Amino acid sequence: MKRSWMMVLILAGALTVLWLAPQQARASGYAAQDISASAAGVGNAFTATADDPTAMHYNPAGIAWQPGLNLAFSGAMRFENLSVQQSAARGTPFNSRKPGSLAGVYGSWMPAGSDWGIGLSIDRPFTLNTGWGTAFGGAAQRTTIDTLHGGMNVVYALSSSLAVSLGGDLYSAQGDVDSATTVFSGKDRASFGGNVSMMWHPRPAWSVGAMLRSGSTIKLNGTATGAVSGNASVKVKLPDVARVGVMHVFNDKYRIELDTSWTRWSTQKNFNVQGTTVELNALNLRDSFGVMTGLSWFWRENTAFRFGYAFDQAAARDGGFNARIADSNAHRFSLGAGGDIFEVHIDLAYVYSFYPKRTISNGTAFDGTYRNRRQSLALTVAKQF
Repeated sequence: MKRSWMMVLILAGALTVLWLAPQQARASGYAAQDISASAAGVGNAFTATADDPTAMHYNPAGIAWQPGLNLAFSGAMRFENLSVQQSAARGTPFNSRKPGSLAGVYGSWMPAGSDWGIGLSIDRPFTLNTGWGTAFGGAAQRTTIDTLHGGMNVVYALSSSLAVSLGGDLYSAQGDVDSATTVFSGKDRASFGGNVSMMWHPRPAWSVGAMLRSGSTIKLNGTATGAVSGNASVKVKLPDVARVGVMHVFNDKYRIELDTSWTRWSTQKNFNVQGTTVELNALNLRDSFGVMTGLSWFWRENTAFRFGYAFDQAAARDGGFNARIADSNAHRFSLGAGGDIFEVHIDLAYVYSFYPKRTISNGTAFDGTYRNRRQSLALTVAKQF
């Protein structure tokens, strides 16, 4: 039986790698959300819980409380309606590049009786895909940033209540930055980053988690045609990310967690296409914050219902706004459920994201009132061996 489940999950992992073709998402900046259904159901307030292999994204130190070999597959279908109401003469352009699916595969191994463990992951934590066509005079015709991430972490349990983790991150990326005058496509084979995290259980019903993940500088090298032609490049700076969370279990039936996050978007100054000449695509991004809270109700043993709310601050400032990153402040409402079926743990989540109208009035082509709504359906399948 164990061998059968091992083969099923290995196959799921292989299919995940195939499914991880360029996809798109939009959140604060261009960070992907809903990486895990168990986390999405509680508004992504998961840093101090991190109790399945998707801990590799939220807090790898959580692996210390996941004994044995654990494998998980996670995926999400995403739907979005992003448009901007401009003057009567310019109409209401829609973003033609709709969000697609996200997928990831995660594994952890914490041998019985050992203080050491390891974790592995393959996913896409940063993706961007906007396509405005001839809107804005073709100034932001298409922008895609797609990053494939591979992570490996070492986990050490200092005691029965405290664990730390140190890991490395490898990114492979490709992207396009097109306008009415220049068309660019490029790739970056390997860029590197790192992360450090901890989880502490000061008392049986309490947990504190924290993670810091460094950014990475990606240089997309490729070719351009038009005003910039021949060999060219675009520099993309993936942001540093910090997360802190506190979790409490009460009455053995309810678990509540509160998280906060910080993402350093301000290092991404532009998407300039640099060749023998330069096409300027200035950005004006700020570091953004997020607040997440979630409640889990354990209806029966190994069966839970989840509810969550999160606020994500927009990274793009009003002044110097560029529709290549057309994000807005987001209010995210979620619900989910999880339980064991045939010795496999399955989590499901639904997320509705509400974006208040955002009006840009800078006297530029990007002026208008931006509207957005997004929905996500997430699934995570995990197995402990």
